[in-house]
Amino acid sequence: MDIKINNYKEEEPEIDEVSSDEETGAVALEERKPRVKEEQKESGLKKFAFLFWVLFLILLIGGIFMLLVYKTSFTFNKMSFGVGENEPGLLPLSQMMPRDDEDRENILLLGYRGEDDPNGGLLTDTLMIASIERSSGRIALISVPRDLYIQIPGTKIYEKINYAYAYGQKDGRNQGILYTKAAISQVTGLYIDNSVLVNFNAFEDLVDALGGITVHLDKPFREDTQFSKEIIIDLPAGENYMDGQTALYFVRSRYTTSDFDRARRQQQAILAIKDKALSLGVLTNPVKVFNLLDALGKNVKMDLTVGDIRDLVGLYSRLDFDGLKQKVFDTSPQGLLRSATAETGAYILLPVAGDYSEIQKVCQNIFE
Repeated sequence: MDIKINNYKEEEPEIDEVSSDEETGAVALEERKPRVKEEQKESGLKKFAFLFWVLFLILLIGGIFMLLVYKTSFTFNKMSFGVGENEPGLLPLSQMMPRDDEDRENILLLGYRGEDDPNGGLLTDTLMIASIERSSGRIALISVPRDLYIQIPGTKIYEKINYAYAYGQKDGRNQGILYTKAAISQVTGLYIDNSVLVNFNAFEDLVDALGGITVHLDKPFREDTQFSKEIIIDLPAGENYMDGQTALYFVRSRYTTSDFDRARRQQQAILAIKDKALSLGVLTNPVKVFNLLDALGKNVKMDLTVGDIRDLVGLYSRLDFDGLKQKVFDTSPQGLLRSATAETGAYILLPVAGDYSEIQKVCQNIFE
């Protein structure tokens, strides 16, 4: 009996361990409760982390956007000429230019050494018009040589056209861009809507901000006399990569060629800058936008408003660069200019026709 009792007692725990299905489910549920709580807690943390990063990204993107807006606005304010037609003593520009053609957008691009350069720093040695036909999207680059001899608008003074800006800036008048617009309109017969004035530093900084540009040359180019002995431009035919300094010397060189060839190189460089900016997706890259704004803000002046810029950006997508027209007025048979000497003995250029009628005809009909 004792043995049986003992055996029964030994088997009793085994009977307790065997539970019904209901009891087993209850036990399993009890065991799952802490695990479910842990999973819910972990899921909650993940959701919180996700929402945190979404909020962080929204704030970051918003901050960058606001910073870009501020930077853009600040830069445009620095770049603005700040000259209006209603200011006292101002050249009546509206009376000096032809009627505005609403289907043409003409932007005058001016290049000069800079106000701090004592050696003709205010002479605009680069005078180029970017002309856009709005209805078709066709675009043309037209270069006017700096040595073209003209009567400064509104005066009795005869000088090279590159002097118009310097004349307008005399005695603190700050009207250089208006005199230049009127002078270019007088020659080309085109209404100049806006203008951009760029000095050497801006051009170099702009190219460097883009990481350099690539220019294709049909034949080798060498300039070894215009600059110092240490600065020699020697470029082979084919594709040539240029940093800012090299590109600047490339567009300034003229001693071994001519001012007309220089104008053609300047047009090449402008197109190379356009191609590089598009290939990098500059407008979608905040870092590059900041770099470009820094490069432009310090050394560029213009009379384009934010609204004008927005309009041009909208127009840009429709531009036909494949059909780009390029014109450089020179002393070739089709260049419509001839060499001459002024009373002072200076080298100048005059229109072959005796007036600007032929030049105006080419400019007005350049898309035909």
